[in-house]
Amino acid sequence: MSSPLAMANLQQLHGKPATRGSTGDYHLVAGSTINWLAVTNDGGVSWDVSELPIRSGTLTRCPDAFADVTSDGIFIAGCEPRETHSSPDHFGMSAFLVSRDKGKSWGPVVPMISDWELDRFATGLEPVSGGFPADSPDRVATHSPWDRPFTYIDDSTGVIYGVSEGGWTTTGAPAGERRPQAYITASTDGGKSFGTVYAWDSPDYPQSSRGIGTTAAHGFVAVTYVAASAPGEAGADCPCVVFGISRNQGESFEYHVLDQYPVTPPEPGQRSNNGGHVDIAADPTTSGRIAMLKYDNAGFSVAVSNDYGSSWSDFTPGGKTPGATRLTKPAFEYSRDGVLGLIWRAIYEDGSYDVWAAISRDGGNRFSQPQAVSHARSPAYDLYRNAGLFGDDIQDLSMDSNNLHLVWGDSRSGFQGVWYGRVSFDSFTVD
Repeated sequence: MSSPLAMANLQQLHGKPATRGSTGDYHLVAGSTINWLAVTNDGGVSWDVSELPIRSGTLTRCPDAFADVTSDGIFIAGCEPRETHSSPDHFGMSAFLVSRDKGKSWGPVVPMISDWELDRFATGLEPVSGGFPADSPDRVATHSPWDRPFTYIDDSTGVIYGVSEGGWTTTGAPAGERRPQAYITASTDGGKSFGTVYAWDSPDYPQSSRGIGTTAAHGFVAVTYVAASAPGEAGADCPCVVFGISRNQGESFEYHVLDQYPVTPPEPGQRSNNGGHVDIAADPTTSGRIAMLKYDNAGFSVAVSNDYGSSWSDFTPGGKTPGATRLTKPAFEYSRDGVLGLIWRAIYEDGSYDVWAAISRDGGNRFSQPQAVSHARSPAYDLYRNAGLFGDDIQDLSMDSNNLHLVWGDSRSGFQGVWYGRVSFDSFTVD
């Protein structure tokens, strides 16, 4: 197995701590975001660590890392290769490399969504690409159509989906403004190339927030996001959370509103509230089974559909942490054997945190008791080490036939680093 890549940043630009993301500052510094790949072939006992060889030429930074493994053991690892800007021209892409020898060597860069290939976008799409807003004094780049990339693999077909959850468009936005629009593209040749780029939304269900979740299995790909409106026959009070499913690799979607998630209008300048909807996951062992994850004051809960999202079960408790003031950074997915895994970060009143997990062996209808994975709490994040949380963006999980594997950001050692944990499925208890 491989671990997800870690996102590493220069923690102090201009000799002072960062109290925000400082994205504009990082764009000015070549090498401010690089990717280290850690590969284990013995279940996490030992690791081979190296830099992923994806930066080259004018593409000197690569934030928003991601990694995946196909069912036949091919590694995929990538990020956002970007130019370090010194002019209004600022371009990049989402891309990955493929390794067929467990990370020992890597193939060429494979673009998923790129500023240089806007002709691959479907007819009628107008993604925001490159450049800087004229009124941006700290030169923060516009949201490009490749922002917030992830990959999803349909084992039944071998199709690799590349998504961009953080894109924007001018289509359907007020004059002179823009609105969120996520994008999806598919590779049908094992990751050698990608085809047409499509939007997650449609004119009848226009996006009003960043994309929320994606999953793929059994010949379909599904997405969820917050829509600003829906057709009258949907009977929805929008903004509303929408579920979309495609059987033609994202070219078109069938949509319906998820009534389980009431959405409140956002405050001025903020993204839409998603009603606690966090993610979706498809079971590769059972056709039609999809689970969706919800978060509220009671913790995480899960509902399951066995008919491709047409109907859903009631929510069942998925996990919580006694004494925590907030739960965040969840990761949620099925293993290739049908075990549903859930991890999250529990934050306490003093800002310290640890990492917890739970699993379901029956497809998501009943979960184990939550279990602490990290052996001690990490101190609260340090402004001098964490770049305003920009350097600790996500935590992730992977599963083999017997174990849950986790990676997360932790500062117990006196500096922020990526930590790894392994939990046997047998150690989880069900009441």
